Amino acid sequence: MLTAITRRISPRCNTCELTHLERQPIDLDLARAQHHGYETALRELGCDVISLPAEPGLPDSVFVEDVTLVFDELAIVTRPGADSRKPETASIARALMPCGSIGP
Repeated sequence: MLTAITRRISPRCNTCELTHLERQPIDLDLARAQHHGYETALRELGCDVISLPAEPGLPDSVFVEDVTLVFDELAIVTRPGADSRKPETASIARALMPCGSIGP
């Protein structure tokens, strides 16, 4: 069975990293509803969804795929370039531990 790891949306999502877009308000209720729909779709596709709690101090942490590369036998936790994203890696590494080998 495929496993998908997701993370709830941070209440500070409105302060996420931006590089090429002007900041616009994010409707947190809509974002949460869309995220719920995403998790539902993953389950309907047959994935076992591991839903991690929100990281209140980490606005971008909902994007778990940004800090990991996962292969059949190995998961690599990346080193984000933005300092604000570096703390995300510890909780992702813990979540991946039951899945097998983890590389730096």
